[in-house]
Amino acid sequence: MGLLNLALGQLLGLFLPIAGLLVALYFYDRSRRSVLVSTLRFWPQRAAPAIRQRHKRIQHPLSLILQLAALLLLLLAIADPRPDTADSATRQRVLVLDTSATMALPDEAGSPLIETAKELALRYLQRVPHSDRVMLIEADGAPHVRVPFTSDRQRLREAVEAAEPGWTALDLQAAFELAEGTFRIALDAEGELTEDLAGLGETVYVGPGRVSGRAVRSGRLPSIRFVKTDGPRDELGVIALRAAARPAEPGKWEVDFTVRNYGEKEEAARIDFLFDDRPLGHRVLTIGPRADGKLRFTLRTDRPGRLTARTVGKDPYMPNNEAELLIPSIRRTPLEVVGGSHQTFEALLASGAHVRPTFVDSGEDLTEEAIHVWARGGDPGQSRRAIFLSPPGTPSPFEESHIIRDRSIVEWSASHPLAHGVRDPDLHLSQARVFRSSEGDEIVAGAPEGPVILARDTGEQRVVAFGFDLAGDSVRNRLAAPLLFANAIAWLDSGAFRSETVESRAPGSISIEAPGAVQEQVTVRSDRGGTVPWIMQGEKVRFFAGRRGTYRVSTADRDFTLFLNQSEVPAMSWEPADDVAHGLPSAITDGGRPWIAWPWLAALAAMILIFDWARFGRGRRLGAGSFEPTDASAEGIR
Repeated sequence: MGLLNLALGQLLGLFLPIAGLLVALYFYDRSRRSVLVSTLRFWPQRAAPAIRQRHKRIQHPLSLILQLAALLLLLLAIADPRPDTADSATRQRVLVLDTSATMALPDEAGSPLIETAKELALRYLQRVPHSDRVMLIEADGAPHVRVPFTSDRQRLREAVEAAEPGWTALDLQAAFELAEGTFRIALDAEGELTEDLAGLGETVYVGPGRVSGRAVRSGRLPSIRFVKTDGPRDELGVIALRAAARPAEPGKWEVDFTVRNYGEKEEAARIDFLFDDRPLGHRVLTIGPRADGKLRFTLRTDRPGRLTARTVGKDPYMPNNEAELLIPSIRRTPLEVVGGSHQTFEALLASGAHVRPTFVDSGEDLTEEAIHVWARGGDPGQSRRAIFLSPPGTPSPFEESHIIRDRSIVEWSASHPLAHGVRDPDLHLSQARVFRSSEGDEIVAGAPEGPVILARDTGEQRVVAFGFDLAGDSVRNRLAAPLLFANAIAWLDSGAFRSETVESRAPGSISIEAPGAVQEQVTVRSDRGGTVPWIMQGEKVRFFAGRRGTYRVSTADRDFTLFLNQSEVPAMSWEPADDVAHGLPSAITDGGRPWIAWPWLAALAAMILIFDWARFGRGRRLGAGSFEPTDASAEGIR
């Protein structure tokens, strides 16, 4: 037994002075006093008694005892006696309040789930002993400690009342891991939990139990309690809307759409698609209970715009029934070909580069910002970015050694980007020029007699020279030809082959497929400015986005724009183990401990004071029987 609000010395320090004052008042109240009356006529005349010394005594000791007992009971009520208070410092409780995106959904009564969860959390705080220390964790996709261990109930109540739903799905496993870490710090200075944790603490989760895909394990937590709210009410919700540009077909986008049925019965969902608020059409998806429906279609547009997907029909929660994303304009690299025609270059242009080809007759028609392809005549030396295809009679940008016929390429560079993916030993050349390489030139491919493909980068000029006509009849239909041409364009302008993907989805843990990405060439930025922390796992870029916004992930050849504005509700429910307690603890007992005593002590003190007033109250008048009438007269009596 111990006192919560006062120590024993403080209790005695208050009781003894007040009790001494009360006893002194009783002595003063019972002493002789002068009384002034109107007449002494009816009072008997008696001889004055002999004056003798006598000790004062209390005439009503029972009244004094009752008032001292009432005083002691009131002081005990203020002190708030509690059993087992001496070891209450070892009792720790972690309150895990669900603040995920699910909590914004309505319950059966139509109120947001977060309001029900906050009410249950406040009721739990009322029922736990005041001596226990409570920590509040707000749990969503990234659980965090809102209030550390404290006995300040007012601070905890204010934090609970201020809680609002987030944008990410619940990661309950992460919340339990955070709770276990706090127990390790709070219960043992060495960071090791004791084997027997019975009675030492409790982890309480308040929410509907809708969790993300990660398995939930309690680890070495002491005891777990599940205070469950009603489940969220929702029928349909858009999960993702994604559009990826087709590199080989400018203006075409592959659109993928995913919608989830949260209900218990099959739904025929109608989805309307709009582009800049103009209808594109609609699709109807039949989705099974608690399942996802997916569809894919091709969008053709030559201009940027806003693509919207919207489910049609009444739904208890409308905010997640629509998704939209911005289709950007695809940048095309201008490509100007001197000589040649679209027919002769058709096979080479099928490489998938985002280029805008133009065919001109002479070098006088070229523009500076374009990539120049010299297929006939002219002077390649005047071009800042040029591809020389060695047409007959055209001066070469590199010094020539001699001409070879009926030869095959036998050597490819292992490091230069121009030879990336090309290992064709059967690329037979009917005729080719053999170059003499100078300092700074890089040999991309060579025949037995010498190099036949050279690359030069002076910082101000980049030139690729093919010692043979890549657009000629004997070469252009080989598999290596369009790949070599594409590599040359990519080396001269890396943006010509950048793929663009835009996606609307929910915030949380983001994983982007980035095949072939190099870590040094990856950046992740948000629309709020600055970079976002990320990691590479295999060929995936992973990062966490805890709130809505626009994020852009860039690699060497890919751009991903993510519009994180959806509210994802997990379809999986937590199934707690058999040893998990359910519901709120009893309001009278908690872990076998008796109820709080101070209200009963205060009530008993009040009853004692009422009895004392009724039995020994000083406000009553003396009755007529208290006087002895007489005929004697007197002037006065004392």
